[in-house]
Amino acid sequence: MDDTTDLDETADLSDAADFDDILVPTDGSKTARNGSMQAIKFAQRNDATLHVLYAMDMGDADYVAVPSNIEETRTRMEKKGQKYVAEIEKLADDAGVTCVTTVTANTPVEAILEYVDDHDIDLVVMGKRGRSDPDKPLIGSITNRVIGSLDIPVFTA
Repeated sequence: MDDTTDLDETADLSDAADFDDILVPTDGSKTARNGSMQAIKFAQRNDATLHVLYAMDMGDADYVAVPSNIEETRTRMEKKGQKYVAEIEKLADDAGVTCVTTVTANTPVEAILEYVDDHDIDLVVMGKRGRSDPDKPLIGSITNRVIGSLDIPVFTA
């Protein structure tokens, strides 16, 4: 007996996901930029809103700043995050895509998971690896944890 069936016989494309809100987290890396370009294409095709998120991992600040200049370090990190999200916002704007940007103080994984829940995100598009995992052969630790924690599609670029 042949268990194969034609796609035409079984596919109900009315159940296919529509993406209204797409999240692209960024750390400013090349792979994050690749993810951003894919997210912009998805947003164009779906007439979706693109959400760009940068997470300032203040745990990192503990290692690079003494207590007297934590606030200065936070300001520097926030400026860096604003620069990264503004670059993607400009690309989205040039493509005619509505874009919302956020810079938040949290670990990247927690920031992504919370943002997905708080903003009814339908799709996450992210780089396979970021600045902290440039030599990983497949996917980095943050991407891996996000994929394992979400019940929505995660596209890696």
